[in-house]
Formats: sequence, structure tokens, C-alpha cells
Amino acid sequence: MSYPPPPSYPPAPQSPQAGPLRGRTPRRLGWIFLILAVVLIVVGVVVFAKKSFGKVNGFHRVDFATGGQVHLDGTGKWVIYLEEKNADSVSRIDFNVSVTDPSGAPVQGTFYGNPGRGEKIKKFTYDYNGHNGVAAYQFTAHQAGTYTIKPLAAGSVKPDAKLAIGRDITAGTTAGALILFGGILFLVAAIVLLIVGFVKRSRHKKELQSYSAGGYGQPAYGAPGSYQPPPPGYGQQPPPGYGQQPPPPGYGQQPPPPGYGQQPPHEGYGQQPPN
Repeated sequence: MSYPPPPSYPPAPQSPQAGPLRGRTPRRLGWIFLILAVVLIVVGVVVFAKKSFGKVNGFHRVDFATGGQVHLDGTGKWVIYLEEKNADSVSRIDFNVSVTDPSGAPVQGTFYGNPGRGEKIKKFTYDYNGHNGVAAYQFTAHQAGTYTIKPLAAGSVKPDAKLAIGRDITAGTTAGALILFGGILFLVAAIVLLIVGFVKRSRHKKELQSYSAGGYGQPAYGAPGSYQPPPPGYGQQPPPGYGQQPPPPGYGQQPPPPGYGQQPPHEGYGQQPPN
């Protein structure tokens, strides 16, 4: 008699890995990005302080109403800024200035950014340490020395306005802004990565603690950490006759009649011979 094979059982539940906690990669990247963010932000602040707005305090200034002389310590491009209250709201430059070099020769100046005829005037403003200015003119100094700056027309300029003469700080401002922006992006990425990494780490720790305490993930059978499958056929009805001895031969049959299976006697068997 054959019996059906025992049913298959699912594999034993696996315990959570007790090795390094999950989330290491995002945590490492997060710390690296955080360091880069700090470096970029510090560099951006230094660029702003040294190459951009930090130079505003050192500009040479003269009253717009009277003009004056300034000593330029180098050659190259110099910018004339108009400083007045709410200078950043100035929509157009409607005044002109004359510039004279140390020898008394006039110096050709142009609108800031050197726009061509009919082009829009480039606008650059700053508001730093009480100085609110807008770039108005630019000129090139071919020698160091004392230059004379004199307004030619007042236009809509306020009476208490000043003219500030200094280097172009646009490049430093743009570079500082880009560096700071990169630092902020790295900072945001670092925060996100660190949050993801620590969340994964916390979940892994909770899984390990729950497993060791006999909670989630505990084996279904046997002692903790082991798996003992149930016996074959566990939970099933045994087949008919399972566990019984087979009946003896002929059990439940009628006995054969007398002489069943014997040869009949031959003729004359059992008779007396004649005298």
C-alpha cells in the first residue's frame, strides 16, 4: 500500500543580519557632503568679504554736487558708482561725469558694462554696511595717480548723493554667490542622506532587538535560532487502514466443501473381489 508524499513546508524564517547596520553608504556620503558644504560656504563668505562686498568700504568717495579728486593706486578698469538712498531702484543713468588723469588729459568713460548704441544699460547694485550704490560709469586708467571726477549734469540725482570710485566687484559677487549656492546644495543633500542613513540604521537595530527578544522574526518551531519541521503528515487525516495489521489469509472466506480439490476414486474402488 502506498501513501501520498508528505507536504512541503516553507523554509525556516531567517534571522536579521547581525553584521554592520544598514544605511552606512548614505551616512558616509552625508558626512562627506556635509564637510564639502561647510568648506564651500566658508569659501563663499571669504570671497564675498575679500573679492566682492568687502571692497565697498574701501571705495574712494566724492560728493556728487562738487566732485573731487581721488588717488588711484593702479591701472586698468575702474568703476564709478552712484551712492544714494534707494540706489537699487534707479532705472536709468541720466547724468554724466568727466574724468581727468594726473596729467590733466581727459579720460574717455562709458556706461557700466560698455553697452552699444540702443543696448540696455547693465545694472549692478549693492547694499552693504550702510552703502547703497549702483554702477554708473567705467573708465580705464593707464597710470596710477590722482584723478579728478566731476559730474556734468545732475539729472534726477539726489543732492546728498555721492560718487564712489573702485574696482569692479561683479566677478567676485558672482563667484561668491555660485560657491555659496553650491554649498547650500551640498548641505541639503547631506541632510537628506543623513536622515535616510540614520532611519535605515534605526530600523535595523529595532529588527535585531525584536528578534533577540522573541518578537518579530522568531522561528516558528523549536528554540530561538533553530528550526524543527513538523513530522510528515502533521495536521492531515491518515489514509484508511493506516496503522492496522493486514488480515490473515482467507479471512472472511467460506471453507471449501468436503473433498474440494481431491481426485474421485477409480472404478471398483472399495469393492470385494468375486469368489
